[in-house]
Amino acid sequence: MGEDYRKIAGSFLIGGVIGAVIALLYAPQSGRDTRKDITKKAKRVKREAVDLIDDTIDGIQDFADDMKDRASDIIDRGMELSDTAKKALLKNLEHGQKSFEKQKKRITEALGM
Repeated sequence: MGEDYRKIAGSFLIGGVIGAVIALLYAPQSGRDTRKDITKKAKRVKREAVDLIDDTIDGIQDFADDMKDRASDIIDRGMELSDTAKKALLKNLEHGQKSFEKQKKRITEALGM
């Protein structure tokens, strides 16, 4: 996922450089004015790249936080289910024990003990 963002950022940087070169080739300006334009465009491309990187980092952080919250929710649900399952198991064991005691009493009575 991070590799995709690097490719996108690299594409923007390369696009900015290509645009600056094309502007140089077609600009009927003096060398001084051209250098100023190059400096301005380079600063703008840098600023845009930094903004893109910041946005990407924020997006990744938001995604990580969301996944962390979801994992916590799943763990909590699992614990709740585990508690419910434990209670159901104990209830079934108690029921089974009562049934066992009833059967034991019937057999004991049937044998006359």
